[in-house]
Amino acid sequence: MLAAAAAWNALAAELRSTAASYGSVISALTSGGWQGPASVSMAAAAAPYVAWMDTTAGQAEQTAMQATAAAGAYEAAFAATVPPPVIAANRAQLAALVATNFLGQNTPAIAATEAHYAEMWAQDAAAMYGYAGASAAATQLTPFSVPAQNTNPARWLLSRPRLARPPAPWRAQARSRPWRS
Repeated sequence: MLAAAAAWNALAAELRSTAASYGSVISALTSGGWQGPASVSMAAAAAPYVAWMDTTAGQAEQTAMQATAAAGAYEAAFAATVPPPVIAANRAQLAALVATNFLGQNTPAIAATEAHYAEMWAQDAAAMYGYAGASAAATQLTPFSVPAQNTNPARWLLSRPRLARPPAPWRAQARSRPWRS
């Protein structure tokens, strides 16, 4: 999770750098030698993309923080749980006490061992409930948005010359191929 957080932070930095670079280039173009309606149109078309990159960088930073929080929740739960060898030793001790409990002489020790096990169980349960809450909060992410489309594909289609029919050589070639209908 920490490696994922580092990767998200790197992505955020890259997006912020790219957004700043785009903004700088657009500013240099529009305030320099390129002015007029085309310059204004280009700046207006590029501005939403720069804003999207900046917003996405913020979301990547938030994702990195949440990955770090999830890793912290895991580490806290791991530290708070009783190590399995301690539980295994408790269960082995209980089995030995039960096996050698002739005439009830081990009954107080059996009760103490069971009470210790119940305490470990409660400690582990509390750690896992805490982990469940912390990890659920850390994994609620805001969905990333797609960049706004700042081009008009229909404009390209409208700018092309249209042909009502294919040129004569193409029609003749199409008729000579019987497999085409």
